[in-house]
Amino acid sequence: MRRYLHESKVKNYARLGRILGYGGLGVMGLGFVLSFRQPYDVTQVFTIFLIGMLGSQIGLPLVNRWGRHPRVDEVLDGALRGLDARFGLFHYSLGADHALITPGGVFALVPRVEAGQIEFGPGGWQRTSARRRGGLGKPRKIRGVDRAVELDVSALQRKLAKLVGDAQLPPVNAILVFLHSGAEVEEKGSPHLATHVKKLKNLLRKLPKAPSLSEQDIDRFAKQLGLSE
Repeated sequence: MRRYLHESKVKNYARLGRILGYGGLGVMGLGFVLSFRQPYDVTQVFTIFLIGMLGSQIGLPLVNRWGRHPRVDEVLDGALRGLDARFGLFHYSLGADHALITPGGVFALVPRVEAGQIEFGPGGWQRTSARRRGGLGKPRKIRGVDRAVELDVSALQRKLAKLVGDAQLPPVNAILVFLHSGAEVEEKGSPHLATHVKKLKNLLRKLPKAPSLSEQDIDRFAKQLGLSE
C-alpha cells in the first residue's frame, strides 16, 4: 500500500496546538497570580483569564489530535500495512481526512471512537455498553455519524472532481472504521460499510472489483499534491 501524509499540515497544527494550549494555561496561571496581587483590578484579571481560557480551549484539542501518538492516521496505516501498490491512502490531502483508493472503489475512511457493542438499528447507529456489575446497559444512539459520512464523502468528491474531472470521477463511498479496542461491530443493515479497525484490511481484500482509480492516478495525485510516501 502506498501511504501519503501531509507532513507539514500535521506539524503545523501540532505546533499551533502546543502554543495555544500550553500558552493559554500559562496565561491563566498569570491571571491567577494577578488576582492575588491586584484583587481590585477585576477587568484586567478577567481579561487575562478569558484570553488564557480561549487559548487552551482551542489549543488542547489540537494537541490531542495532532500532537499525540498514535494519531488516527498512524492507527489506519498500521491496520492496512501489507496491502499492495493498487491501494493508495491519502491523509489530510484529498478533501476527506482519510481517503482510500482501492481496486474495489474509492472510499472516505470515517473513524469513530466508541466502545461497546456497535450496531445499526431502526434509529441509526447505536452502542450498548457493559455495566460495571455485569450485563449490558440500554442502547444509546451514536450521534453525528451520518453527518460525518456526508461531509467526508462530499469533500472527497469535490477534490477528486478537480483532479480528474467529473466525467472520469468514479463513485465515492464511505467506510466507518471503529477504533476503540473495546468495540464489537455489527454492520448488518447499515447503508455504509463498517468494521472494526482490526478487520479493515480483510474487508478491503474481500471487496469485489468496482469502478475506481488506477495506480497511475495514485501516482499523479501524489505529484499534484506535492506528497511523498
